[in-house]
Amino acid sequence: MNKRWEMLPIDEKKQMTLAKELHISSSLAEILTKKNLDVKSANIFLHPENIPYHDPFLLKDMQKACERLLLALKNKEKICIYGDYDVDGVSSTALLMKVFTKLGFQIDYYLPDRHSEGYGLHIESLEKLIPKYDLLITVDCGITALEEVAYAKDKIDIIITDHHLPREILPEALAVINPTQIQCNYPNKNLCGVGVAFKLCQGIYQSLGKNIEELENYLDIVALGTVADIVPLIDENRRIVKKGLANIQNLGIKTLIDICNYDETAINTGHIGFGVAPRLNAAGRLTHASIAVELLLAVDKNIAHEKALYLDDENRQRQEIVEDIFHEAVIKIEQNHLQENKVIIVVGENWHEGVIGIAASRLQEKYYRPIIIIATKDHIGKASCRSIDGFHMKNALTYCEQDLMVYGGHSKAAGFTIDLAKLDDFISHMQIYAEENLFPEDLIPVYQVENVLTPQDITLDFIEELSLLEPFGMGNPKPLFVCQNLLVTKAMKMGRENNHLRFNFNYKDVQYSAVGWHMADFADNIIDKYVDILFQPELNHWNDRTYLQFKLNDLRLSKHKISYLEEFPPYDIIGKIYLCLRRQEKITGKNIFFVEECQNLLKQLYNIYLSDHALKQCLIILEEIAILNVKQDKIYLLALPQQKLDIRKSQTFAKRFNLQKL
Repeated sequence: MNKRWEMLPIDEKKQMTLAKELHISSSLAEILTKKNLDVKSANIFLHPENIPYHDPFLLKDMQKACERLLLALKNKEKICIYGDYDVDGVSSTALLMKVFTKLGFQIDYYLPDRHSEGYGLHIESLEKLIPKYDLLITVDCGITALEEVAYAKDKIDIIITDHHLPREILPEALAVINPTQIQCNYPNKNLCGVGVAFKLCQGIYQSLGKNIEELENYLDIVALGTVADIVPLIDENRRIVKKGLANIQNLGIKTLIDICNYDETAINTGHIGFGVAPRLNAAGRLTHASIAVELLLAVDKNIAHEKALYLDDENRQRQEIVEDIFHEAVIKIEQNHLQENKVIIVVGENWHEGVIGIAASRLQEKYYRPIIIIATKDHIGKASCRSIDGFHMKNALTYCEQDLMVYGGHSKAAGFTIDLAKLDDFISHMQIYAEENLFPEDLIPVYQVENVLTPQDITLDFIEELSLLEPFGMGNPKPLFVCQNLLVTKAMKMGRENNHLRFNFNYKDVQYSAVGWHMADFADNIIDKYVDILFQPELNHWNDRTYLQFKLNDLRLSKHKISYLEEFPPYDIIGKIYLCLRRQEKITGKNIFFVEECQNLLKQLYNIYLSDHALKQCLIILEEIAILNVKQDKIYLLALPQQKLDIRKSQTFAKRFNLQKL
């Protein structure tokens, strides 16, 4: 699969300003500059705990919802939380159960069964709940439940809290709290379900005159759902996740962390996304999600441990089922050449509908195409969809809605139910939509590179400084870097199935180590060759020692002997050449220097070694802005300029401001 490495241009003056004002490295400043942050906003970004919460009453219908809840509290009415079976829905349910119970509400919850009921509100479920309760609050669902809410409207009050994209018509509930609805002016449109539930908690706390800071004791639950639902970790979400993971109090979450053998004091979004959340999800996928809520509500350690072990076992079963579906799907795709279509639609009879979303994500990574997996049974298909940049899956399903029974979702993930009699029509309509809306360049994955570095730049201090950018996730991905022209001295396959790669490389007589998961195919082709690597720097702890390690995202044989850093020397390097020449001019009184002399000055004053090509590029840039002249092997330093010079007026330097394809 072809992949593009791209590096966005940068204003290096702003970069140096951030580095100076915030006392950070130029590399970290470069990342913040590319996020279009000034000094003030960058400082807040580096300290998410200071990000302010928006007023919950900016959410449309929040006032209505809180007034109704106060009435329910006063009259001791019975309330039911109607949740969802994924981690976002489970954490939303647990959050409201904990907070509202503490406030004295008469509260209970109900989660639909994924297999017999499916996602969202159902009339059959409402028929069971209406006689028992006075008020129903949905979490992480309900925004498209027009018929269901209409059925219940005169029988029970309903408050909808959701974050999914609404349709043109909203349900006629007592209150609809959803930041994505058109009529809502709430600034943060990226809340997940538990984020919206958290705002409802803030609203009721303010209505009761309580200090909303008390609610930060529940941020671990909110962070759990926020990370699991893969919403952008910006704005309030950044504060929620940062503070929530730093102060985990929930017994259920702590027990799962222990089951995963993680260090509770150093939990990050990766631990939640790849360890804790899948175990909570497993119950809803295979059996029933209520056990996940019970775990998050547990107060007894033995009970929590028992439920965590059950979920761990469920997760192992889920992994085996996903693996089987994935391999079956790959065979179907390859045999029928479905990978040649712009959207891959693969159908399997009796595939487990609870896990096809995970299999779809793996197929999307393998083929880099929008993926639709349809599990069929009894003439009905239930589908899970995963998309790529440039293809809005929810809009695509809307285009095909005449073929579907129900559907919903986001730009990157969605689902639907279909009568199999309509399947051929759906496939045809979806491919027509894809032909009109997907272009060849959309089907090439693009990696955004933060910076090109040398291996010597990757130090323990550098990795520690990068941690200031956490929490990482959607909207704030972990930075990717490139090193070029590395000589591979040893390469080997590793892992139980020999499907992973480890290799050593040499740079300036120092040996380094790199690992690439699922990249074993490279092992036999890179020994004694020069490679470029796209990577994330990390620490590897082994035998009570800590090692630097390059975790690969991509790898390719070096195409050019001249590296990017030589062709485009950084702003500060150019400045240091100018400063060391002026310094020498002041000491010696001469303004003519040999090029080799300049090289030696850089080594002595700044411990910098530049290749001949890199130094030549720097001198060309300085010559183009009238700092000096170069003739053969001599540098002629010109008189001090009368006004401040702009390095970007150099045509050679300005080339970096075009989008760089490495």
